[in-house]
Amino acid sequence: MTQLKIIQTATRELETPAFFPVHNGGKSAEGNTPRYWENIPEMNTMMINAYSILSSPLYEKMRNGGLHKKFSENGVFFVDSGGFQQKSRNITLDPIKILRVQEMVGADIAATLDLPTFTEDCIYNQNHADFVKKSVKNALIALENREREDMLIYASLQGNDPTMMVNTIDYLMKKGNFDGFAIGGCVPKRSRYHEIIDIIHAVRRRIGDRPLHVFGLGGPAMIPLMVYMGADTFDSSAFITAGSKRLYFMPEKGTIEFSDIPETLYLPCVCPICSKHTYNEVRSERKLIAMHNLWMITHELRKLKVALEENEVERYLEKRLRHNPAVYDAFRYAKAKKRGLV
Repeated sequence: MTQLKIIQTATRELETPAFFPVHNGGKSAEGNTPRYWENIPEMNTMMINAYSILSSPLYEKMRNGGLHKKFSENGVFFVDSGGFQQKSRNITLDPIKILRVQEMVGADIAATLDLPTFTEDCIYNQNHADFVKKSVKNALIALENREREDMLIYASLQGNDPTMMVNTIDYLMKKGNFDGFAIGGCVPKRSRYHEIIDIIHAVRRRIGDRPLHVFGLGGPAMIPLMVYMGADTFDSSAFITAGSKRLYFMPEKGTIEFSDIPETLYLPCVCPICSKHTYNEVRSERKLIAMHNLWMITHELRKLKVALEENEVERYLEKRLRHNPAVYDAFRYAKAKKRGLV
């Protein structure tokens, strides 16, 4: 049953469901991510990439105090491996070197170095099998070579097929005791809701109560669906990319072009951004839209937690997702999946 959980990290307890905003380090080690953790108390989490740290000035800055000193002493930091860059840029990364970066910067949670399988990597393709085997090997190397016992290690799962992921989990759990699991490869499938539901459902059933993270998916409509299926945490840079395109997360609804909002004195939201700034101020400043979008994700998580506490998740999702036909259809499929009807 979907429920609230507590993940004990080296820094503090993390209540789930929880969202990890992606921080873009950038060449200057500052990036274009607004300093949301200073303004949204509940969003004191961050996803950052080990390869990006290693290849930027951020690497040297992290040697003295790490992520907690630079950003937030009480923050919970999830450091991804850089597996996507390994494949997209055709480079080879050392799983132990990535592990040492994760440990050195003070990661609370670290994902093992994976080799993503994209949609074009068909499960019947030899490359697909090779990528999965490499990801499994790297996961076991990380677990065997961990020096910081207080850093949680999540095994990164890749594969375009739930059965292959389940078989991978069986092998990994036989060989080692991972603190959690993280599903990769879902971003290219983000509009294929049934496939994502099948994967999360299969993985959650196999790993029991262990923490489950989903990489790259964190829109306000996708979050409640993933939580319903059993995901505990998730990350996304969508709040920033949407802001850069002037896409506005509408309260209780979907994403719209800012220009489609009628120009009035008041924006259709009471978050701190929309309450303190005029229509034209928000429209002209991309970081303000990004911050509004992150407030909407915060609001969504708060409502989900209330629904979880009251054991009313299905009733909440029935109302919350009805306005979006595609997502609502996915929710109906998810209900049938959890009941064993499909």
